[in-house]
Amino acid sequence: MFKYKNILFDLDGTLIDSAPGIEQSFYIAYLKVYKTACPHVITTFIGPPIDQVLKVVNGETNLEIINHFVDAFKEHYDTVGYKKSKLYEDVELVLEILFKNKLNVFIVTNKRLKPTKLILEYLSIRKYFNNIYCPDSEDIRFKNKTHIIADVLQSNGLQFSETIMIGDTMHDGIAAFENKLDFALVEYGYGNYENSKYNLMNLKQLIKIL
Repeated sequence: MFKYKNILFDLDGTLIDSAPGIEQSFYIAYLKVYKTACPHVITTFIGPPIDQVLKVVNGETNLEIINHFVDAFKEHYDTVGYKKSKLYEDVELVLEILFKNKLNVFIVTNKRLKPTKLILEYLSIRKYFNNIYCPDSEDIRFKNKTHIIADVLQSNGLQFSETIMIGDTMHDGIAAFENKLDFALVEYGYGNYENSKYNLMNLKQLIKIL
């Protein structure tokens, strides 16, 4: 008998190491738009949508420049960058266990739907998920991960007490908290969160808390 029947997974920094591809595409877009190299390593900024990452890097507020940058990033990432994504250790093993036990497993990510689908197919793990939720995966655009999770819970009729969010950043933790969900932080990811209910050194430890 499982305490949690519904598992919500963040993607970047939780199931996959996507940093190499995101960084490469970001730096190429930055050079294309600003005609100079990006002055920061962006690894610890990964998590929010790419326009927000740009704002953190250089404080950009010009919407035209932001849109130009995002378009340049998408052009590279959706054709080349996404292929640099790799599964973290034991991810497929854990997904197979969840799948065999018929638990409800969802992707909840700030990544756009197109590259999310490309990555899941490229890594051959799409079959493990009931559904994928991204900011642009519905007719409406979700403002943040809190709103995405709220839609997942409502549209699938999930009970709060039977649902857990797994992620690697404070954005994931805050979104879980605001939706009254328990949260497990994977410590190998890109960020941190001090108020997680569980801390996982590797994803295989998830099985013990379910």
